[in-house]
Amino acid sequence: MRKLLIGAAVVLTVIVGGAVFLLSSLDSIVKKVIEDVGSQVTGVKVSVGAVKISLSEGKGSISGLTVANPPGFSSDPAFRLGEISLAIDTGSVSKNPIVIKDITVAAPAVSYEIASGGSNLDALQKNVKAFTAKQGASGKAEPAKSSDKSEEKKVVIDRLAITGGQVKLAAGGIPGADTTAKLGDIVLTGIGRDSGGASSAQVAQKVMDSLVNGAIKSAASFGNLLGNVGDKAKALVPGDAGNAVKGLFGK
Repeated sequence: MRKLLIGAAVVLTVIVGGAVFLLSSLDSIVKKVIEDVGSQVTGVKVSVGAVKISLSEGKGSISGLTVANPPGFSSDPAFRLGEISLAIDTGSVSKNPIVIKDITVAAPAVSYEIASGGSNLDALQKNVKAFTAKQGASGKAEPAKSSDKSEEKKVVIDRLAITGGQVKLAAGGIPGADTTAKLGDIVLTGIGRDSGGASSAQVAQKVMDSLVNGAIKSAASFGNLLGNVGDKAKALVPGDAGNAVKGLFGK
């Protein structure tokens, strides 16, 4: 009996120790998932500064999330998403899908760069569409090594808001082209609600596509802001790309 009790105590210690390890590692696990899946979807490096999640409070935050520029553009990030706050339905944490009540992205900064082949946002959008086409209707990221697809965690996001953002025009060598425009607020609701949950890749696709589309729409206002800069832009960018850039400025 004594040996049985000792054995039970050892098993219990291992279970508790494992649970504590998983909880203490949750932040780093979420950080890795965001970076890995985000990089797959966008085709560029996605980095996260820090993740802090408190399951007991149902709250979390993500800071320092950046999306790099595609090749051919500057080394500055295309997106800096600022502080991201999360409200989690604690009752769903052990279930599938996990329900996130709210995600708020505050004051993101977008860099809109123009090169001879087009803009960095156009390139990112093409990457997202290429990933979507490659994965088909499922929108799944590269499959995990495990063959048990039922283990894939999905999420439902009741509300996701991106507010207070700015788009900065970065057109090197074009005099007078340094300006910014307001990024229109983006609100997405019910992500994954009607399909029994969305995969992390599906969420990343939806958010990035909405963010890029919103930034491109906001960038259209640069034409009114810059006036005759379009002629200067065309002179510095050769061929058809020059005409496209000139068109961006409404000239």
